[in-house]
Amino acid sequence: MSNAPRGGGRGGRGGGHRGRGDGGPSRGGSDRGGSRGGHSRGGSESYSPREPEPTGVFGNGTFPPPSPEVKKLEDDYVQQKAALGQALSLKQDFPMRPAYGTRGKPVQLWANYFDLNASKNLVVYLYSVNVQPEAKGRKLRRVFELLTQESLLAGCATDFKSFLVTRTNIGSREYEVPYKSDFEDLPPTDARVYICRVQEAGQIEVAALLNHLKSNQIDPNFSPGKQLQVIQILNILLGHYPQANPNTTTIAGNKHFSFGTNPVETYLGGGLTALRGYFRSVRMGTARLLVNVNVSHAVFFKAGPLVDLINEFASAYGRNPYQLQKFLKKVRVETTHLPIKRNKAGEKIPRIKTILSLATPGDGHMLPHAPQIAKFAASSKELKFWLESTPSSSKQKANPSAPGYTTVFDFFKKTHNLTIKAADMPLLNLGTKENPLYMPAEYCHVLPGQASMKTLSPDQTASMIRFACRRPVLNATSITADGPKVLGLLAPSNPLLVSFGISVNPTMITVPGRVLNAPAIKYRGTDKISPRGGSWNMIKIKFTTGASLPPWTYLWIKRAGKPGQIERNNLIEPVMAQFQQVMNQSGLNAPAPVTPGPVIILDDPKSKLTNDQLIVDMIQRISVNPKKIGLLVVLYPDTDAHVYSRVKYAADVLYGIHSVGSVDSKLAKENRRDQYLANIALKVNCKLRGINQSLDMSLLGIISEGKTMVVGIDVTHPSPGSLSSAPSVAALVASTDKFLSQFPCELRIQEGRKEMVADLREMLRSRLNVWKAKNKILPENILVYRDGVSEGQYQILLKDEVPLLRDACRLTYPADQTKKGIPKISVIVVGKRHHTRFYATKDHEADRSGNPMNGTVVDRGVTNMWNWDFFLQAHTCLQGTAKPAHYYVVLDEIFGKGNLKKPHPYPNAADTLEDLTHNMCYLFARATKAVSICPPAYYADLACERARCYLSGLFDPSATGGSTATGGTQTGASASDVTIHERLRESMFYL
Repeated sequence: MSNAPRGGGRGGRGGGHRGRGDGGPSRGGSDRGGSRGGHSRGGSESYSPREPEPTGVFGNGTFPPPSPEVKKLEDDYVQQKAALGQALSLKQDFPMRPAYGTRGKPVQLWANYFDLNASKNLVVYLYSVNVQPEAKGRKLRRVFELLTQESLLAGCATDFKSFLVTRTNIGSREYEVPYKSDFEDLPPTDARVYICRVQEAGQIEVAALLNHLKSNQIDPNFSPGKQLQVIQILNILLGHYPQANPNTTTIAGNKHFSFGTNPVETYLGGGLTALRGYFRSVRMGTARLLVNVNVSHAVFFKAGPLVDLINEFASAYGRNPYQLQKFLKKVRVETTHLPIKRNKAGEKIPRIKTILSLATPGDGHMLPHAPQIAKFAASSKELKFWLESTPSSSKQKANPSAPGYTTVFDFFKKTHNLTIKAADMPLLNLGTKENPLYMPAEYCHVLPGQASMKTLSPDQTASMIRFACRRPVLNATSITADGPKVLGLLAPSNPLLVSFGISVNPTMITVPGRVLNAPAIKYRGTDKISPRGGSWNMIKIKFTTGASLPPWTYLWIKRAGKPGQIERNNLIEPVMAQFQQVMNQSGLNAPAPVTPGPVIILDDPKSKLTNDQLIVDMIQRISVNPKKIGLLVVLYPDTDAHVYSRVKYAADVLYGIHSVGSVDSKLAKENRRDQYLANIALKVNCKLRGINQSLDMSLLGIISEGKTMVVGIDVTHPSPGSLSSAPSVAALVASTDKFLSQFPCELRIQEGRKEMVADLREMLRSRLNVWKAKNKILPENILVYRDGVSEGQYQILLKDEVPLLRDACRLTYPADQTKKGIPKISVIVVGKRHHTRFYATKDHEADRSGNPMNGTVVDRGVTNMWNWDFFLQAHTCLQGTAKPAHYYVVLDEIFGKGNLKKPHPYPNAADTLEDLTHNMCYLFARATKAVSICPPAYYADLACERARCYLSGLFDPSATGGSTATGGTQTGASASDVTIHERLRESMFYL
């Protein structure tokens, strides 16, 4: 860009790194209940976070019946399965569906899927595109836009990254594409030329796939790989319209957000807004192709003057230039200091640049005349750059000035006749570190539709939840009314789909479901409780088995000069006495606490120790206390994630003391404090190896024999903002007996972002040895619930993890047992990150929030008959739209072999697995309600979250900003960082 101050002679560009600001943690509790909703189109720029609460269900009780064609094919499959079974199983990588479930009260549900139809004999052609020299991001997208302007490629569809889809066979060929920016009439004379090699990648018969889906015969022409290729092509066809729309932003290829006229958005504060958009994906169902559409929400930078964005960020987070640089890194702006340039059609040609950093000492240091930068984040009067001989003003007669250094402020005054008003604001580097290009903020306009990955503050998170958490009827209305418009699913707005012979019916389908009965919950003695709406209370009820507390005390953490409500009202002793009383009433054997408990003063200017050192030192002293303290009740001053992480690391890893905690503001509330303390007592009893609640053994089927170990596995990965050295952490939890009350854990670090568990063999062996030590024998069955695996990784899991499970058994079991096929292993993937939602069709079949009843299971209509999977909404969602868990069987040696015998409760394997999984959701130890995913997977997820605390310096380095003088930075992880102290190792320390 000419006529902008560069670093030396020509100037320099700039450094910086992508950051998320420092708004504090937004992770919070991972509520398994609801997903976040949608909203009907036509919201205003200043969206009201409170929509009118609708009444009734979507469709007002009017709905079409589930597809009879789909039901007939499903029923035919079950009837013919016995005859076809052997031939089919040889061609299946995963277990075949043994049957459809039959138990429970039948209901009909809306599902957020649309029917996709293709014209008869539809054939399309897929082409891969190789671009040289390599282009990335927006530049690559622009190359594809220019490529598709070639006459032979007119009317094709593209993903703007790798592929083209055409209706006719154009053959392999090569194109030269001179690069030009948006709205330019012609490429510049020195434009870079990209060579685009278009190569045939496949001829796809879409109609043939539809015919295959309507048959219960295996077609060798449609292998799983071929089927996925068809789905890929259809997703390219459906994704082309929203991705090509200049007023729509696409995230991850399939989430589309309209920011044009009347976007549905809300302001979150701190320069960020939230937009409502739509997820879209083509799926294979039984007898049909479906389009899954769901509401989606994302955070964006507020469009408009950059000065406004900077001021709003400063008002929320303070004027910290380092945090501002993180916030603005890679934000795209249009510069406005030069006269408007137009093309032949009279359209404005915007001058668009990307913010690299604030002005930084060292920019352009290799230039002949390096910029003179007074400090980091220098303003227009604090930065001088070398200016060659130029006229003093473009509007005046030439009056050359001698070459030399000038400030950016003077340059804009003399060259552009512009006086920089916000002269104290930092200059932006819109170039590179080696060749900076400096621009005042007031001549930059933030472009709309730019997603932000910044960690949200607690206030922003609350605003986001208010915006996104909506009743199901509103989401369903958005999906059917607004979604097709944004996604271009309506024929009049998307002639491309019409030209390909593709049509989508924008009416949600209905599917059959069933509501399973809730199990009775057993407590001490003969006490039983029948849950209502998936929850119950423990009034006058004691734990099934109450633990005896070791000597215990409280650890009171305060902040210097900021007394909390507990301190101001002198509540510490009464609250601890009340907690002792509540624990005893719940069935624990709790002596009086050791008082007074120790106190830590954070941020004390008189202290010579950092906050981290204060925490670790105090817990170390408690660990050697002659009274042998075994439980700490930690009172936190606030929600500072770093303080919590340091406490857990010191207590769990370094010194082996059980800890539970509460924030001062919550514990100080007298109203319902007894219930709050009772919830903490649930954790205490479980950590101390008690049994909170149980079920009648007949409800646990094969587990009731005491010969089945239930396992949960999960892996957590570095998130945006984590250090590059952050690893992934794998967790494996396993039951120790038939009561499913205790799930101790193994943790391992492994290569970052690797989903498959590398050390699974040794992790499982450890848990098998624990089972044997308690039960004297090894389990005959191992039932694994695997969390966190996407659909595309099922095959990898089968290839990589299942052999490790078998290896662990081979090395642990006697040879005579392994020869007999013992243990039998079943592996079930638990999916949470899907976009399937169900909506009640009748008022009396909806709960108070408008969601389907808890216990709703769906295994027809939206599933594929060849695969064994089902959706289960075990929980009651208190607000928002409930997200069912998706269970997919990737290996089965326990349930699916013919008619099942006792102790299985039902001969139907589908009923047995669905019922067992549902019943287990009532055994989550730290709640008196059914949870949304079965506890083994939930526990593994919690263990992973606890491991993130131990490695918080790597996973969330910005969180240390909330705790001053933290005492060093983690630079790498070692196995010892997640090795639990031997005193806690066989407990549920992670609750």
